[in-house]
Amino acid sequence: MPLTSTTDTRQRTTRLVTTRIPNRATGDLETEAERRLARIDGVVAATVDELRGLEPALSATTVTVAVTLETSDETAEANLRERLLDAPCVEDVTAVS
Repeated sequence: MPLTSTTDTRQRTTRLVTTRIPNRATGDLETEAERRLARIDGVVAATVDELRGLEPALSATTVTVAVTLETSDETAEANLRERLLDAPCVEDVTAVS
């Protein structure tokens, strides 16, 4: 008989994140931001709630999004800002106001 746990340790938080999306990206800006943020260690899911800023450039577009991030545990939440800023696509992370 397999063991299962009903304890959900996932945490949700909302942040304002500025990220770079290459011009060669295949999806729309919101989808690409979600995809890139969801790949960061400790992040289980990322859902863009609102597009807050847009800065097109020669090779990439910088977008600022209000995003709900689901993390795998409380430890990931504790250092989430540092993990996000360590990702090559993220330029800035702040609390949503």
